[in-house]
Amino acid sequence: MSSYNSITRDLIDLWLQSDRATTPESLYNGILGRLSIKMALSVVTTAADSPYDWRFRRVRDFGFKSHLLNRLKEQFPDAPLRDHDRSFIETSIIPAYSRVLEVGRPTLELVRTKVMGVSIGYERLVLPQKSDDKPAWCISLVEGRFFVSPIQDAKTDITDDNIIQLLIEGQTTKEIGDLLQLSPRTIEHRIDRLKTRFEARNLVHLVAKLVANQVGRKDRETA
Repeated sequence: MSSYNSITRDLIDLWLQSDRATTPESLYNGILGRLSIKMALSVVTTAADSPYDWRFRRVRDFGFKSHLLNRLKEQFPDAPLRDHDRSFIETSIIPAYSRVLEVGRPTLELVRTKVMGVSIGYERLVLPQKSDDKPAWCISLVEGRFFVSPIQDAKTDITDDNIIQLLIEGQTTKEIGDLLQLSPRTIEHRIDRLKTRFEARNLVHLVAKLVANQVGRKDRETA
């Protein structure tokens, strides 16, 4: 499988070569076979005046299996945006897509948000139709970064949840800081707090406890 960066570069190159008559399918068909299980691709039709009437269409879903992911998929059917999680749509979809429609060019960003109380994070490339007027559609290619159930602790915030996911994935302190756009010192301080909270002797012990916590929670959810 290709890396997310290489796929986004190729999609942007195809977009640069496109014209007003280009269809979404002609842009994404060539890259579908290169997507990893952590990537998903969708199209949002944006011709309607009201953003709530824009329609989401799933083209390629995430390939990994997850009880949590299945619950999230159920909340995002192929349907107008008004039928989706209102808080998520109003904070993470409508503003971003509106900016893309206004500037008329691709955007690439790291999104950190919550859906149904679950912390998620993903890289998102949005490509609008080339148009002299308002684009009628946008393609969205995302790669999931964080996908863990939140720790049931009032002292834990979305940044801690993101750090936990990245620790489980084997990222270093520096890599976590780069992804979350925080200093390594800030990440180290938060990891130290997590060690105290989980009574972990060191980083390896902490990750083991975090993994056990996630496995135990998924077992309880499916019981």
